[in-house]
Amino acid sequence: MQKTLLIILDGLGDRPIGAFNGKTPLEAASTPNMDKLAAGGACGVMNAMPKNLYPTSEEAHLAVLGYDFVKDYPGRGVLEALGIGLKLKSDELAFRVDFGTVDKDLKLIDARAGVIESVKELCKTIGDVEIDGIKFKIYPSLLYRGVLILSGNSVKNYLKRSKSAVSDTDPHKAGPHKLGVRVLHPKAFGDSKEGKTVARALERYQYLTYEILNEHKINKKRVKKGKLPANFILTRGGGHIKNIESFKDKFGLKSACIAGAPLYKGIGAYLGMKVINVRGATGKLDTNVKAKIKAVQKSLKKNDFVFLHIKGTDMAAEDFGDPKMKKEFIERIDKEFSPLLKLKNVVISVTGDHATPCELKDHSNDVVPVLISREKSKDDVIKFGESECSKGSLGHIYGKDFMKILLGN
Repeated sequence: MQKTLLIILDGLGDRPIGAFNGKTPLEAASTPNMDKLAAGGACGVMNAMPKNLYPTSEEAHLAVLGYDFVKDYPGRGVLEALGIGLKLKSDELAFRVDFGTVDKDLKLIDARAGVIESVKELCKTIGDVEIDGIKFKIYPSLLYRGVLILSGNSVKNYLKRSKSAVSDTDPHKAGPHKLGVRVLHPKAFGDSKEGKTVARALERYQYLTYEILNEHKINKKRVKKGKLPANFILTRGGGHIKNIESFKDKFGLKSACIAGAPLYKGIGAYLGMKVINVRGATGKLDTNVKAKIKAVQKSLKKNDFVFLHIKGTDMAAEDFGDPKMKKEFIERIDKEFSPLLKLKNVVISVTGDHATPCELKDHSNDVVPVLISREKSKDDVIKFGESECSKGSLGHIYGKDFMKILLGN
């Protein structure tokens, strides 16, 4: 039976770089293995989401994996929570949070507090608080990220009455991550008493933790060293767990997910995939790609469909805006792809969830290249990159159609 391997290189797409003679980091990189895969199949370019929408990673992944990114989306907080192993109850409200830096007027200085390496100790300090009968628990995730869980009768009753959760306080949608603007006030959807209680308690929690974090020894040390303090909890993607059709039921395929960053593990778990934990898979630029490829080879023996996610391409562009770093990371990935060329009866696809141009340090609706290495659909593309793939036989596709094309339907 033919099997399928989908590799998503996060934030893969980019724009021409002057230092690379007008090539993108992918086009400038030496990628002999991805080029062979491209030459052995069909290529094209893709927008995971409609071009008029800002492509978030979570919504783009749901679309690419064949789900409705509106109807099936539970909220970023839910996916992040599942990704760090939390077992959510249906009456709990989950937020993805960033520990950011704000000034005394609560205006945003940096949404990632200088890409702080860990917020584990900060979470311990503010990890268990109750306000107006609502319990707040916060858990560390990757780098500057965390998960905030709200529970209590007001939350439970609010979620019964509202399909939505609470609006973001991270002003990313004003920019996104527009600097110099005040953090937003949380707002409940609708006019219910419970919703207003939840929103008010969340804002009080943010102000309380702001005061605590400003005085935390870790932040005092960071300021002394000229680093930004992680002094404010920016909430986004609030939601609660939903019951959706599993990947197995939807496509009839036994599946596995291999990822390092919690969000993508959470997406796999949410879709009912077997989430494979790989030692050294950090979700960062130092991730052990070789170990992930070995895990892919092993997983393909037991599963019909394997989803492999690699985050570093996005980090190089979004966190550092460094095209050289992105190019070199792509080259490191490609070197570890050699064993994939020896796989038998496996359709391999390589693409991105969205573009992250280094010049923007943010997601964009620029296209990402896509290859589907399947001999019977071979076209004339021999180099994997944005410009070359745009000439391929797949043309310009959208995420909603990707799984149909990948599975030959």
